[in-house]
Amino acid sequence: MSSPFAIIEGDPSAPLFRRFRSDQGEHVLIVPHSRIFDLPGELTSSEDDQESISLFSALAQSAFGEEELDGVAAPSPQSISLNVSSSCNLSCSYCYAARGSFQGAQPNPMSWQVAKGAVDRLFLEASSHSPITVGFLGGEPFVNRSLVHRVVEYASSKALRRQLNVRFSVTTNGTLLNDADLALIRNHQFAVTVSIDGGSQVQNQQRPAANSAKASFDQLITAAGQLVKNPGRAHVSARATVKRGEFRLCERFDDIVALGYEEAGFAPLRSSADGSALLDDDWPRYLDAMIEAAKPELDRARQGLPIRLTNLAVALKQIHRGASSPYPCGAGGGYFSVSASGEWYACHRAIGNSQFRLGDNDGLSSSLRNSFLIDRHVHSQAACRTCWARYLCSGGCHQEASSRSDSSCGFIRGWLDFCLASYCELTAAVPDYFSDRTEARL
Repeated sequence: MSSPFAIIEGDPSAPLFRRFRSDQGEHVLIVPHSRIFDLPGELTSSEDDQESISLFSALAQSAFGEEELDGVAAPSPQSISLNVSSSCNLSCSYCYAARGSFQGAQPNPMSWQVAKGAVDRLFLEASSHSPITVGFLGGEPFVNRSLVHRVVEYASSKALRRQLNVRFSVTTNGTLLNDADLALIRNHQFAVTVSIDGGSQVQNQQRPAANSAKASFDQLITAAGQLVKNPGRAHVSARATVKRGEFRLCERFDDIVALGYEEAGFAPLRSSADGSALLDDDWPRYLDAMIEAAKPELDRARQGLPIRLTNLAVALKQIHRGASSPYPCGAGGGYFSVSASGEWYACHRAIGNSQFRLGDNDGLSSSLRNSFLIDRHVHSQAACRTCWARYLCSGGCHQEASSRSDSSCGFIRGWLDFCLASYCELTAAVPDYFSDRTEARL
């Protein structure tokens, strides 16, 4: 971790702890550093008297070696996503990238010269002591498959010569994968996220094929199905987008895992051009649907089986690890997204947004990057400063901050309350459940 270059003081009135209940009894979450303790009888029956507050405040102090949560640091870039394609063979109306064109900000696909320059810059800036990740986004990345293949071979060769640990990721709709693509993915350390919204009815409705008589679900089964059955070195998961009114999550989850996916997660639309983003009245319904989908997975976990719902698995692993951060992701810190023109943005969803542009293949702007990180620290977010979930949620997606509402924040707190109680119940039932599952796949 880099040394802080700025300190953003927290609100002194912000809660340092939160009491909560599970089937196992009373517990307390110590908000800084996300520590969980069972409450003994004398504390469960007491209100938050001065003695309890003093105890909880002492438990909130940083231990030796822990990072202070008010610091702002600029770590070395370790991961980039290349927006290699400016088009897509599907026509999802809610797509934030407008099928890869980003509303005209990226009219052309990425060239080899730009991709090579981005990889070279990443290898120059990255720490040799940590893994380096090169990702591929679009549009649909495999519309520009020749570039994907060339970058993987180039980065792998470069890493081998320099004895660096390079990995790859790709987010794909899974409909265009051919034998050469499958071989590439299987033979390298790839994290593959397949965008699939459910069974055939939901998939074909939300992700219609653009220029094909064959439905997108059928295309996906034919192409991505081979990878799911035989992933090789790759890790394959599914991701489903949730539009307002489409809350049959149990059914959609079952349809996805029935195709062989070992993991599947849901992502709600917080903003969209077609008006399908969740509104305030939708968030309580979405929370109920998520909890309904999570309960069967908790039953599986009590039998020692892996949790397949990514949202739940990641949340429980983070709670187990004591995850606590002033940032929700690595945007602008260790992660950047490169446009087809070679500009570096803090987020792959922000291509063309000048507020997120922090440099280019020639180098990052320290002043722009530092300002971005200071402004996005959770202590800088007025709506977050006094929230008990501030170091677990960390303010949520930077790109979606403008669409934040009391209702959407209420969903986050409700989901975390459920996950905290579920963690206490699961670890009581299966004490060693997380012994081999401490690293979440992100």
